[in-house]
Amino acid sequence: MKSIITRFVVPIFLLLIFVGKTSAQVDFLKKMFEPEVFQVTEKLRRYIENELPPVTHDRTAEMKDIDLIFAKGMELSKKQVGTALLAISFAVLNRTDIKPTFPLLGIITLPLPAEDSADAVARINKLPRYIFPDSPQNKWGDSDKLVHFFGSAYLTYETGTKKLPDVIGNLIEQGEVAFKLDTAADPRDVFTNRLGQQFGAALNDGRDVLPSDFLSATYIKK
Repeated sequence: MKSIITRFVVPIFLLLIFVGKTSAQVDFLKKMFEPEVFQVTEKLRRYIENELPPVTHDRTAEMKDIDLIFAKGMELSKKQVGTALLAISFAVLNRTDIKPTFPLLGIITLPLPAEDSADAVARINKLPRYIFPDSPQNKWGDSDKLVHFFGSAYLTYETGTKKLPDVIGNLIEQGEVAFKLDTAADPRDVFTNRLGQQFGAALNDGRDVLPSDFLSATYIKK
């Protein structure tokens, strides 16, 4: 079985070579494997599980909770934005096992920090989920949109270029289907990806912004 490097990191690294800047290539590989990201991820998971307020159907409260997660990630990472965004992306996954199958690449086992199953269930139950006015009013809501948003923000922030927005969004959308969080591409996922890209670009520009500044947008069904 091919390693995680040849199956997952190398294809994205090659993409960055062609459309990203040199520093982004180095930063991407470094952050994917540095222990600090895993440490921040674990602390964020436990913060979500033990300190985040219970889920409500109040969108305003949900926005505040998402801002709290971002603020905690920044605190734990000592304001290293890239580290914070990557750790948050891992910490807000609403799945406990991630073994996606990508076209041409096959099955990829992502090197995520291990998590006790009981802790995972408790954490997932605390994830904000009624994010948009049309969020499904069921058990899961839009909890999967969190990884779309922060994952897109991370990749956009690290590449430092606006050449990748649609490419990044498509990659994450394919990952959503591969993770079996969705059975088909969802335009609402693409919308959330683009909000994340805007957030990542604003952070890259050094702006003092919060996730809610972008997630407050209203999705318009077409």
